[in-house]
Amino acid sequence: MNDKLVTISSLSKRELYGSQFVFRPNSLKKAVNYFKDKFIGKSLYAVKTNPDIDILKSIYECGIKSFDVASIDEVKLIRGLFDDANIYFMHPIKSRYSIRESYFKYKVRHFSLDSKQELQKILEETNFAKDLVLHVRLAIPNNFAELSLSEKFGINLQDAPRLIKETSKHASKFGICFHVGSQSMHPDSYLIAIRTAADVIKNSGLSPKYFNVGGGFPSIYPGLIPPDLINYFKAIEQEFKKIDSYQSMELLAEPGRAFVAESMSLVVRVELRKGNKLYINDGTYGSLFDAGIPGFVFPTKLICDDKIYTTDLMPFSFYGPTCDSLDYMKGPFYLPNDIDEGDLIEIGQIGAYGSAMSTKFNGFISTNELIYVSDEPLMTMYGNNSSANEKLEIIAA
Repeated sequence: MNDKLVTISSLSKRELYGSQFVFRPNSLKKAVNYFKDKFIGKSLYAVKTNPDIDILKSIYECGIKSFDVASIDEVKLIRGLFDDANIYFMHPIKSRYSIRESYFKYKVRHFSLDSKQELQKILEETNFAKDLVLHVRLAIPNNFAELSLSEKFGINLQDAPRLIKETSKHASKFGICFHVGSQSMHPDSYLIAIRTAADVIKNSGLSPKYFNVGGGFPSIYPGLIPPDLINYFKAIEQEFKKIDSYQSMELLAEPGRAFVAESMSLVVRVELRKGNKLYINDGTYGSLFDAGIPGFVFPTKLICDDKIYTTDLMPFSFYGPTCDSLDYMKGPFYLPNDIDEGDLIEIGQIGAYGSAMSTKFNGFISTNELIYVSDEPLMTMYGNNSSANEKLEIIAA
């Protein structure tokens, strides 16, 4: 890894061919260590959030040795980097090839499922192995997440006890898992989910070895200011300890966004300005999908060179570089009102899903090399930046 840290402002002196990712290793360590110190269970990093090798190695070096993967390529990636990693294949619908390769070639023993058909696939492709650890995923309705996942995956609560009983017959150990949805904005989402899962466990008459509350832990964005994460941890601990057999269970979680969102930013260049529309060199087909389709508003900051800019800010929308008009990010993104062609903008909180969802459409790609920076993130869930948070929230309102 590159241990030489520079500052964001120094990038104004560089000639950047395309958009550029910058990495804040100190921010990543702070987020991971917060979970390790405050969460009573074990964290499995959700690799899909950001599979960059520098990110994965930093998380591993912080002591996270367990990973939630969703594909055979993620299995290969993690096993290739960390021979001693615990890999949890938590996508509930997998190809037969993925199951077979994961088990026999990459030493994966943890698999999730949400149907009897998937259970049968796992059993057949592992030759009915006796050392399987199987996690039954429940469909948990939620009203607190920005992006719901309950309609696509999970067995309904009425049929869940029957599937749990069947799964337990074929597993050396079994678990219960669910996902409250991405960017969950209230701790009650976990409280309700755990309470619901506890009822399912009771109705099954069995006690799982693993109890997995999934992902959904939020990061912070303009207009999306969640409660402190400690409130989520307290709600989880409070409700988990109400389950009769909780002492015999291992509590798991799958943080992704909350680990990595603040650790990366994207530096983009303005190619043209038309009124309050800025045409930039990255977009929804690149690293800014979340700014376009779900409509997340990211914190933005002008990277100043020798030019003196006004302190008056105005709301802008962005167009990406592709030929598609869907490559549009409404915002509002607040920037100096005299911004113009050639100026550089830092877009914060890109560590979650930014590089992971980037495509090569029209030949526009972000620079793969990470620049390591020492700057604090534009917004943070982990202290030391409260004044910046308040300023961005006031502007967004």
